[in-house]
Amino acid sequence: MVPLTPTKDENEAPELEAASPREVRGLVELTERIVIGAYRGHPWIPRALTIVLGVLVVTCLVAGVVRLSPLPLIPLPFFAGSAYALFRIKSARAAGTNRALVAWTGLFTGATLAGFWLISMAGRWLG
Repeated sequence: MVPLTPTKDENEAPELEAASPREVRGLVELTERIVIGAYRGHPWIPRALTIVLGVLVVTCLVAGVVRLSPLPLIPLPFFAGSAYALFRIKSARAAGTNRALVAWTGLFTGATLAGFWLISMAGRWLG
């Protein structure tokens, strides 16, 4: 039978007790590794995010014209903030500053999600 908890050898070297370089020590470090790894490993991500953001803006504009209502235009300021954050993500990626890359990615994600939420609220108000 295999024990559920690892057994510790008393003769183990203290330097082996230190964390390995691949071990994650918190949520912030995990977030940094995911964001930095994604942007460094996949250079097409900013272009894909730009296309998705463009589709969202066009959808809001078309919905405003079709519905003859300004409510679908409410998320556009949030999407403008997302576009600015995306511009800063591209410059931070080119400069190689990891902290700025993570911060601007968080702002992009938050503004885009707020815009999505406002789209759903506008759909509920119009429906």
